[in-house]
Parts: sequence; structure tokens; C-alpha cells
Amino acid sequence: MSGCARWMHWLAWAACGVGWSTAATADEVVALRQQYNQVSASIDTLVRLYGGDKLRELAKRKGNNRFLPANSKLILIFWADDEAELFLNGHRIGETRLTPTRVEIPVVYLRESNVLRAHCWDTDRVESGFMAGLYLQDGRGRLRKVLATGDGRWWVAGQRAEPRFYSHSLPDIPGAEVIWGTALFGEVELEVRFDAAHLARAARRRPLAGAGTASAAQKPMETHMVVSRLVSLQKQRDELAQKLQARRSATQDVLYQGFMRGRLAFSLGKASRLAEIESVDAAKKLLAWTEALPVEQRELIFPKKQALKGTSHVVPERAMTSTARGEADRRREYTPPAGRGSDKGEGRTRGSGGGESSIGGVRSVYSVHNMPAELWGLVTGLLFYLGVVSWQWWKLFRAKGWIS
Repeated sequence: MSGCARWMHWLAWAACGVGWSTAATADEVVALRQQYNQVSASIDTLVRLYGGDKLRELAKRKGNNRFLPANSKLILIFWADDEAELFLNGHRIGETRLTPTRVEIPVVYLRESNVLRAHCWDTDRVESGFMAGLYLQDGRGRLRKVLATGDGRWWVAGQRAEPRFYSHSLPDIPGAEVIWGTALFGEVELEVRFDAAHLARAARRRPLAGAGTASAAQKPMETHMVVSRLVSLQKQRDELAQKLQARRSATQDVLYQGFMRGRLAFSLGKASRLAEIESVDAAKKLLAWTEALPVEQRELIFPKKQALKGTSHVVPERAMTSTARGEADRRREYTPPAGRGSDKGEGRTRGSGGGESSIGGVRSVYSVHNMPAELWGLVTGLLFYLGVVSWQWWKLFRAKGWIS
């Protein structure tokens, strides 16, 4: 092979190598851009769901412990029949369905004056009630009560909530009683206020005999989890932005700037288009805020969420027919009942007449006397049809056979 031929052959291989390198780089840039856009969309969705204004207001707060006594934690234990979600100063704490739940509230969510709100609803037409206790926990794990349901400080519909007798077993939440609105079932908003003085007085009280519900599910505060997720996403977005910037070319713009000409580009579907400028601003402020917090306040956990039926299954409220009171069955090792059915009354129901059966610890009452007339007609028609068919088969069976 002549020198000229070898030179041309080498140039061809070099061109192939450059082409391959360019294609690989382009694929890598596309992958980075896809990750960047996905992270941006996740940040935007979380900020929209939990409120950018609330998150930005939270980022302005200082992470000091001036509202809590030294070596103390703020613990909330709550339970509802059937479902409830709780908020502190507008920040979501968590939710529960028939299961006692224990949440540690970080001090950064406390103010000089605080509002604890419980949104509760009934779904199973059996009983309705809510219990909660707010406590200070010292270094030895002992609890001191700050407030609890039944202490006369909770409000519902403009009047004080009163304790209600509950005929089923209850979790042993220290110092708490079952409360609800003025009617049975339905949907209620319970609210109580407390300030720094209440916390200081609680620190001087004697510790409670028990350490709270042993069977309570321990979960982190939900807003705290969202903050953790946003901070993690913002760090990831910054790293991706640096990688994209390093691979940026004069002919290819791979960074999303918060707007596009196409109506469907970077869309959240029916929700709306991305508003990256506003959402990332909140995420950046939260990132800087969490980095300035003490180490013990940055421990964020991500447990599996408890599935609720939701407010679409609320049982319509009903006027109370009895105000009977008695000693409730409180159990430290409380076990929540199994699935009790839907809002139509399947599962755990109570009524009069008929028999009673128990399946998996869930009581159900049935009655044949309450069967609708349409169902009786359907059963009668089915029996008649079966009789005619059976008679035809019997005649065919008894018929004589012919042999040729």
C-alpha cells in the first residue's frame, strides 16, 4: 500500500472515531437533559402540592431550640375512628386510620403561638371519634403532657368539643379521651391552640406513668419528608446543571430555562405548564435553610405511607340519639381492627334482628327480614326457572329409546 493510500485509510478511521465520539457525547447530553427535566418537574410538582409560599416562609425560620426546654422532644400521638389528617401551623403532620400514630415534631415548625388542627371523618358507619396527646419527651424517654383531647381546650364548629363515650377498645394515649362534633359520623374540624408558655409549664410537671402507646406506628412529620425530598432534588438538579454546562455547545442549548414555544413542551398534563423559576426558587431556599440547621434536625426519614379511603367515603353525619357514658376499654397493646368495609356498611356494622357472625375479629350483623322486594322477586323467578329446566331434563331422562 502506498503512503498516500495509508494516509487516506488513517483519515477514514479517524473520521469514524470522531463520529463515534460525537454520537456518544450527544447521547450522553440527551440523557442528562432528560434527567434534568425530570428533576425539575418533580420539584415543581412538590412545590405546587405543598405550597411554595409556605415552604419559602419555612425557609426564613431559624433552627434554634428556644421554644423547647433543654434535652426535650415534642411528641404527638393521635388516633381516629375512622380517619384523620393533622396540621401544625398549616404544615401537614401526618394521617391515620384506626391506628395510633406517633410523630416527632421538629422545633423548626413551632412558633410563639401555635395552632394544631385535626381534619377527621367517618367512613364505616360504626362509631366516630378522635384522640390525641401532645407531650414533651425527656432524655430518658418519659412523657410530660402539654395538651390532650378531652381537656376542654379543643374547639369544633365554634364550640368546645366534649368527650364522648366509645364502646370499642381504645389505644392507651396518656391523658386523652375520645372527642368529636355534636353529631354522629360526618366530617369535623377540631382545633386547639398552645404557645411557648404551655411548653414551659409542661416541662415542670411530673412525668406520666406510661411512655405512651407501645403499639403506635412511629412516623416522621410529612412536611419534613417533603422538605427532605425537595432538598435532595435540588442538589441533584445543581449537579446535572453543572454537567450540562460543561458539555454545552454554541449550537445546542440543552438547559431548560422555564419556557418553551410549544404548548405541550415540558407540560404537567392537565395540571399546567412547568413554573420552574418559582418552584426552584423555593427549593433553593429550602436547601440553604436545611444546610444551616443543626445535625439532629436534618435527620429525615421516608416511611411507607398509610393508605386512606379519603373524604370521598365520608359517612353523612347523624344526630346523636344517646349521651350514655361509661368506662372505656383502653388497651396499651391496642390492635387496630381489620378492614371494616366501605362507606356502604360492609364489614363492621351494627343493627337489630337476624344473626351475628365474626370473621377475623370483625363483627357483622345480617337480617333476612330486611331483604328488598326486588330481591325476593329475583329469587322467586330463579327458583321457577330452575324448576322448569329440571322438569324438562327429567322427562328427557325417562323418555324411551328406539333401536333399529
